[in-house]
Amino acid sequence: MGCAAKPEVLKSSVLLIEPPELVPCERISEEEAGALQNNGDVWALKDRAINLLDTCADQVDAQIKRSQSR
Repeated sequence: MGCAAKPEVLKSSVLLIEPPELVPCERISEEEAGALQNNGDVWALKDRAINLLDTCADQVDAQIKRSQSR
């Protein structure tokens, strides 16, 4: 009977990550404000797309239920 192998010793280290400094909205430049507006437009389009997909999915679900009940 052989001896059980010794477990390998693992070394670990700690990495401290500092959060970024938040800049209040009052301090952004006009150029940055324009970019943020465009970003907001993108989010609005995303929300509209999600709502449209939800509506389509609901219609497909309803059609499946109707076809199963026949």
